[in-house]
Amino acid sequence: MTIQNSVRIIRTLLTAYFFQLVPGWLTVMMNGDKSKSTMQESITLTQTLTNLAELDRYNYWLYEQIAEAVGQRVLEVGSGTGNITQFLVTSGRTVAATDVVPNYRRILEEAFARQLNVTVGEFNLDKAAPDEYTQGGFDTVVCLNVLEHIENDLFALQQMRKALTVGGKLALLVPSHQFLYGEFDRAVGHFRRYDRKGLHKLLERAGFVVRQTKFFSMAAMLPWFINGRVLKRDYLPPNQADLANRLVPLLKLEKLIGPPCGISLIAIAEKP
Repeated sequence: MTIQNSVRIIRTLLTAYFFQLVPGWLTVMMNGDKSKSTMQESITLTQTLTNLAELDRYNYWLYEQIAEAVGQRVLEVGSGTGNITQFLVTSGRTVAATDVVPNYRRILEEAFARQLNVTVGEFNLDKAAPDEYTQGGFDTVVCLNVLEHIENDLFALQQMRKALTVGGKLALLVPSHQFLYGEFDRAVGHFRRYDRKGLHKLLERAGFVVRQTKFFSMAAMLPWFINGRVLKRDYLPPNQADLANRLVPLLKLEKLIGPPCGISLIAIAEKP
């Protein structure tokens, strides 16, 4: 595939995303901002997880980005409702799925009740790592779209490092580019978005050796910017989420060009 063809496909993706945005843009211009409640953060986050749970292709594509770094004894920090957990539990792995939200843990327990290789518990990144996890002998910690919710992210990384065996790997995904920080980020409790150099330095300060960093989902940058910064939406429109799911085969073309930017950063780091 030529570079020209790759650019043409990406342009098509962006155009498709844009026209999913237009109706919402007009609505905001006509009706103004939505009122916010004190419960908005948790409601928005739960609704987002619900929407994402239906994106089977997208979730598997996300899993594929970290699959090579995943070993056999896995601690997932921030499992949510199990969107990625469902893929981690394959290949004979033992998985400890954790979340700080009681209702999410209940959903996880119900979803994986018949799978003896899965346990469900709590790993709060605002607190010292529980003994049951620091002594668990994990060769992998998976933490996707969680670190940005923690005010002291250095402390959080250090706690995850404690759960790893020597040579164990952390598979981390965080939102990237602070200029993309908008209303949706605020609504779901993001303290920040990350840049590549800053994340690399942060991981090293936490005691990791960084093996890889890469951007993820470049094609989603424009719609994310329009949603959060232009339309000032504080939610993820379901129609856009569904479009992302249907376009995954095309989005995979990012691998051919090695995207120089994206809405997320993936890092693979090792405990020396």
